[in-house]
Amino acid sequence: MLGLAATIGVWVVYSFAQEAYLNYRLSAQASVLRQQNANLKVQEAGYHRDILASMAGTAAEEDARVNGYARPDEKVYVVGPPTVSSASPETKQKRVVKVERTGSDFWQVIGRWVADLWHR
Repeated sequence: MLGLAATIGVWVVYSFAQEAYLNYRLSAQASVLRQQNANLKVQEAGYHRDILASMAGTAAEEDARVNGYARPDEKVYVVGPPTVSSASPETKQKRVVKVERTGSDFWQVIGRWVADLWHR
């Protein structure tokens, strides 16, 4: 009888321990899902802002400005490096620039060329 009571006691303690462990694992998974849900809400808000901007036309204007376009009524100032003017040819330095092209650069150049043809 004592062995049966001990067996039942061990079974009850094991069941409670198993339930506690399961509860702990599910709580951890729930907190991870809450964090992922919060991250998705932030991303969704960003996408919503992007959609509103594209519907308002500001995205096209921003893309045009990035590619060097300006409105006809705007004054555009280009800030560049200062020009070096030297009187003697000995003081001039020769600059060598190495240009490496990748496949994506090629498509960007083609895209700009087509855009330039379209806007002429």
